Amino acid sequence: MNSLLHRGQLTAQAICLTACLGGLAQGATLKESFDTDPSARGWRFWGDAKLFHWDASSQQLRVVWDSSRPNSFFALPLPTALGTHVNFSFAFDLTLESHAVGVVAGQSGTFQIAAGLVRQADVLATNYSRGSFPGAKNTVEWTWFGESGAVSSSVSPVIVPSDGRLPWGYSDNYLTLEPGRRYRFELIYTATLRTARMSMTTDGQPGPELADVVLPSNFTRFEVDTFAISSYSGAGQNPLYAGSVLARGWIDNIAITLPEPPITQLRALDGGVALDALSGWRYTLEASGNLTDWSTVSESLAATSGELKLWDLRDGWFAMQFYRVVAVRP
Repeated sequence: MNSLLHRGQLTAQAICLTACLGGLAQGATLKESFDTDPSARGWRFWGDAKLFHWDASSQQLRVVWDSSRPNSFFALPLPTALGTHVNFSFAFDLTLESHAVGVVAGQSGTFQIAAGLVRQADVLATNYSRGSFPGAKNTVEWTWFGESGAVSSSVSPVIVPSDGRLPWGYSDNYLTLEPGRRYRFELIYTATLRTARMSMTTDGQPGPELADVVLPSNFTRFEVDTFAISSYSGAGQNPLYAGSVLARGWIDNIAITLPEPPITQLRALDGGVALDALSGWRYTLEASGNLTDWSTVSESLAATSGELKLWDLRDGWFAMQFYRVVAVRP
């Protein structure tokens, strides 16, 4: 993460550019209740827009999960990327109207309906395939598979690494979702435990306890930057196990909690900057005279929570001086 300061040679007055600190606040919870048109708050369609419809009268999002259609998403890009080393959570309400699997010829098995966190560049790639291996990557997602023959229905949260290869993090929780019931699902990821904990309620009452998703020791990393309700295509599956789905339902009351930003206040000093830092991050000061070419001008310092000062160690400055602080979580 970068935060910027601009200053001249003779002034300590700082102007903080809010690209990293403003806008949708990090460390806050983003909420969407669909009371008004969500497109005004940054939501967008990718793929087949006919699968998603904001209903003004019911103030909900109507969703069709149809694996016969191309990969399609109703998506909200986040103000910051989320990775393996930060805490976050998401939650949403789901009411199914109908659900059927094995609806496509040659794809007689089950297939998932899904919502959660993805990486935009990955899911928009032409070779992205959620139903094949290793076609998916950078995913932290709630999924539900309906019953198909000997396969029981299951809520199966999953975390897919950046390279898409095994091991993934996942758990299977065998339960059926009934049409007309209002379910709420919440997934909380705790970085120090490398664990995603999912909980659910049914019509406001506590549901069954769901198994945690614990990342294996050799799980690599993930990075996600978008919340999406996802209707995945069934194309590209192994024909021996191919499945399909056609489901209709409603999504409402989405909540996405973002981690606290590593830089919340940035102040100019005579020859450096001061900032409010967080424990567990390393901070480095960089300088530029044109906002294009940047040079490291300080030591890289590990911080404890509180004020941290970074000093420009050069003998001379640019005629027009810009500073930025780079924060990295080791």
